[in-house]
Amino acid sequence: MTEQLPANMQNKIAMELSPVSGLEGFCWTWTGCINSKGYGCVGVNGKSQLTHRVSYTLLIGPIPDGLQIDHLCTNKRCCNPAHLEAVTGKVNAGRTWTATKTVCVKGHPLSGENLIIKKRGNRTPVRNCRICTNSARKAKRDSRVMAA
Repeated sequence: MTEQLPANMQNKIAMELSPVSGLEGFCWTWTGCINSKGYGCVGVNGKSQLTHRVSYTLLIGPIPDGLQIDHLCTNKRCCNPAHLEAVTGKVNAGRTWTATKTVCVKGHPLSGENLIIKKRGNRTPVRNCRICTNSARKAKRDSRVMAA
């Protein structure tokens, strides 16, 4: 199916197992140039474009206005159209690791009384650990006392 992509894309795609079990087919992992956010970039019609958007447009169809392309496989370099879905920005942000994580960086559970959810306007809420937040606040208070 990659033969339907431009020639400058075909030779820069490696087939790799999808990091998400149950997702059909292999990730078409882009091995060429990537941007600062980790997404594949390719020149099309004299312009640099994101590989997953090029693949979706050529193999599925136009990206509907107001929608973004989400990687169901969570592999930013994947351009397999079976792993891509057009969704709203809110849905896309809600599927990120930070939006769905179940433990904090120190291993405390992000659930029940230990979960703090900070609203951020229209953006996806931030999930924080109450134990770590309280510890950081105490350290800040203690440093002020030591400085006085």
